[in-house]
Amino acid sequence: FEALKKEGKNPYIIPGGASNDIGALGYAACVEETMAQLNDLRLKIDYIVVPSGSGGTHAGIVAGMIGVNGGIPVYGINVSRVKDVQEELVLDLAGKTAEKLGIKNVIKRDEVICFDQYVGPGYSLPTDSMVEAVKLFSQNEAILLDPVYTGKAAAGLIDLVRKNGFKKGSNVLFLHTGGSPALYEYLETFR
Repeated sequence: FEALKKEGKNPYIIPGGASNDIGALGYAACVEETMAQLNDLRLKIDYIVVPSGSGGTHAGIVAGMIGVNGGIPVYGINVSRVKDVQEELVLDLAGKTAEKLGIKNVIKRDEVICFDQYVGPGYSLPTDSMVEAVKLFSQNEAILLDPVYTGKAAAGLIDLVRKNGFKKGSNVLFLHTGGSPALYEYLETFR
């Protein structure tokens, strides 16, 4: 880094998960695109469920939702941290992202909602509910989920549905953030 600066270059270090206010901008833009598509299709969504790891996805979606006055609650399914720690991390990053976007509305603490029951023994460590979710999505919808992020997020989604965590008749949008190539690293988990 310092050697490049001495050469007159301006290096930029991308944080893990690209989870800073610049990285989260992509997910804020995702909200704009999603809301436009929902409006075009005249679809009403009552909740959005996202994986919540390093925080960029969750924070960007929250900031974007506030920015467009979408009014849709965003549920983050934690993949590594306990609820309180994750919510503070996401709140801080969502606030920085909103500031970068020039959003005047303050993001309130209760607008950042996390669930930590699906982390299991730790980050990237399989859980039975993740395995069930990955199999359910692949067998019924031909959608591949990764074991680290979307698999655990889908496990949370499924459990919340089973436990009536959403109002009856609600439409829930699940944000699939990719990562299916990671499945190959976990093949033994699914045998």
